Amino acid sequence: DAIIKQFQDWVKKEYGVDVKLDYVPSQSPTIYLTNLYTAQKAGNPAPYDVMAIEENYYFDAKANDVVQDIYPSGLMPNWDRVDAQFRHDPQAVAFQSTATPSPIFHADKVGSWFKDWKDLADPRLKGRLTMPLSGDVTAGGFLIGMAWSLGKDYKDEAQMTETIDFICNNVHPNVLKYTTDSAEMQQLLRSGDIDVAGFWNSLARLEGLSGADGTKDTTYLPMASGQPAVNGYMWVPKGAAHPVLAQLFIDWRLSDDGQLPGDAWGIPNNAWAEYHEGLLGDSYAKAIPAWIANDYFEYYPKLDDIRKAYKTVDWEYYAKHVDDWMKQYSKCAG
Repeated sequence: DAIIKQFQDWVKKEYGVDVKLDYVPSQSPTIYLTNLYTAQKAGNPAPYDVMAIEENYYFDAKANDVVQDIYPSGLMPNWDRVDAQFRHDPQAVAFQSTATPSPIFHADKVGSWFKDWKDLADPRLKGRLTMPLSGDVTAGGFLIGMAWSLGKDYKDEAQMTETIDFICNNVHPNVLKYTTDSAEMQQLLRSGDIDVAGFWNSLARLEGLSGADGTKDTTYLPMASGQPAVNGYMWVPKGAAHPVLAQLFIDWRLSDDGQLPGDAWGIPNNAWAEYHEGLLGDSYAKAIPAWIANDYFEYYPKLDDIRKAYKTVDWEYYAKHVDDWMKQYSKCAG
């Protein structure tokens, strides 16, 4: 709701025009691609003006030739502020720099020994863990992370089969529930029914800064063998109905206010820390709000540290093999 209001207000202020932003949220971005491909095959206009979803879906769409070249453009000066590692010129640009699927855990309960993906198999977690459902990139990130942790190559089919077998044989017994419902994970963490939740790392900031009972020690740390970088990217589909407004939205989302919201947004600190997903370039540091400025790098890595802990993924390979991975994973993950 805050995104909608702030963008509409910005367009009104800058251009004196009233617009209505329809923001369609879903935890299953494959729905967007299905709708986009269906429209393309039927010769209809694209059902969306801007796609703002994880990087792997951009590569899927690119392979299906539905992505419009949009850069460079005088409507998007903020694109140039974004570090090269978060850009796919001339089509897509990240709006996040630190998003990654990861175990979120109670530091007071497991922080002394929980260091890597394979620790999810530790019997001390029996019945104390949630894992992602089979299907979307949240689960994909966990499968890749586990492969790294076991010293296996996710681009080797046999080794990936071994990785998923390890999860189903050794991690599955610890799982209380497979879910991608963030509210459910929050409830289970707060009640103390689980020690570890498998979700996006932003959940740790949302909980740790909430002030609610049972949340203060909720923590995310990069796993020892590395984190898959699964940032959200913005791009414009071919045949978008409002290509000018699409570029304006992208530029606004890459502005200081779009990246590091100010008081006018009226959102609590923990929601701010879930929305903001790390600095996209050096120039954004000056806009870090005063309330978190002294502690910012306790919650977010520096740009140089992102290069060390966050590993790029071969998304073109991923797109070709993820269905097979999920078919195998679904045997234990539903």
